Amino acid sequence: MIDEKKTNEELIKELAELREQIMQLEIHSMRAEKTLKDYQQQLQQAQKMETLGTLVAGVAHEINNPINLIMFNLPLIQKVWVDLLPILMQQKEKDPHRKYGGLTYDFLKDNLPQLISDMDMAANRIAKIVADLKNFSRQSNVAEISPLQVNTAVRNALRLAQTTLRKSGVQLELDLIENLPLIEGNLQSIEQIILNIVINAIQAIDHDQGRIQISTGFQIKDGRIFIRISDNGRGIRPSISDEIFLPFITDKQAEGGTGIGLSVTYSLVKAHEGEISFQSRQGEGTTFTVYLPTLLRRKAPKILVVDDDQAIRQVVIEALTLDRLYLVEEAANGIEASIKLGTYRPDLLILDIFMPEMDGLEVCRIIKKEPEFADMQVIITTGYPDHAKLNEVAELGFSTIFSKPVDLWELVKTVDKLLGKR
Repeated sequence: MIDEKKTNEELIKELAELREQIMQLEIHSMRAEKTLKDYQQQLQQAQKMETLGTLVAGVAHEINNPINLIMFNLPLIQKVWVDLLPILMQQKEKDPHRKYGGLTYDFLKDNLPQLISDMDMAANRIAKIVADLKNFSRQSNVAEISPLQVNTAVRNALRLAQTTLRKSGVQLELDLIENLPLIEGNLQSIEQIILNIVINAIQAIDHDQGRIQISTGFQIKDGRIFIRISDNGRGIRPSISDEIFLPFITDKQAEGGTGIGLSVTYSLVKAHEGEISFQSRQGEGTTFTVYLPTLLRRKAPKILVVDDDQAIRQVVIEALTLDRLYLVEEAANGIEASIKLGTYRPDLLILDIFMPEMDGLEVCRIIKKEPEFADMQVIITTGYPDHAKLNEVAELGFSTIFSKPVDLWELVKTVDKLLGKR
């Protein structure tokens, strides 16, 4: 009876462990599914923007010639009208009831100049849209790339927006961190990104206490600078927030918005290998943040931290990026790690051994089989330093092993040494 009871207890324990593993598998599956959906959405967005760019270039080309003809002829018609006025006045004295195109002389005298002016305004409006379409169609071809200081682009863009800011009465607050690392990009394109967002912000403010805040800074954890532009305007309607970077999506028609500016901005940011995000609350305002990679980021070593414990991953990442420019990605299990080894290509892998789905030993075997990973450094972390699997790991050639709890200071020193840092 004792043995049977003990067996039952063992079965119950194994069943509980099995349930825990199933729950972990479900969590990781959901996580992997979300990551896949994010990648698919990014791919769809990129494909959509590329297709739209081709379409828009064709439309802009077809509209450009006829609208130029209209704009060229309108001033000529206006001059002809001025020269005809005295003749029509004389004709009125001879024949007061004569009509021209069904309209009397008095009506034409009072209204035709305004009609011509309205046509000129409409033509210029179309010309602006055509220009925006051209910008949209070629925004992915960023030419004349060179190292630049992002604060220079901010100040240049604000000079361009100075008249609009003054007329609007909006107060501007700047918080630009000096001596930021250089980015590699096109100065005019970066200025255009900032200018588009600032003009959008001005148009979103419909009260007399308008305020726009612009700040810049550097994130050592990912080696990117950021440009953050906030306003206290009316915010973005939730109904269009998911499509705000698509062309012709706007809630600013009354202010002359075409819905092209943010599309161009999005594509220019992507062309610089950057990211743009926003937060908005109706009635309170909107904040756009642009992230751009620095030249330091391109030289920074890449590290992949793999552990099924999120708290451990976070602590290790914070230690590695506290005062060092390491680019750090993370993975929660061996499967995620294997995927990121192929896409992220880290210079160093910090790998836990005991994880669900695929353990660290399997990852080590994969690394050993692939010649492309021959130069990658590996640090093993484990809570079971005496386990037999550690012998197998060492036999594969991975001998840098840290027992948990990890001494973070020693870990960082070892990382520095393996990556050749002083």
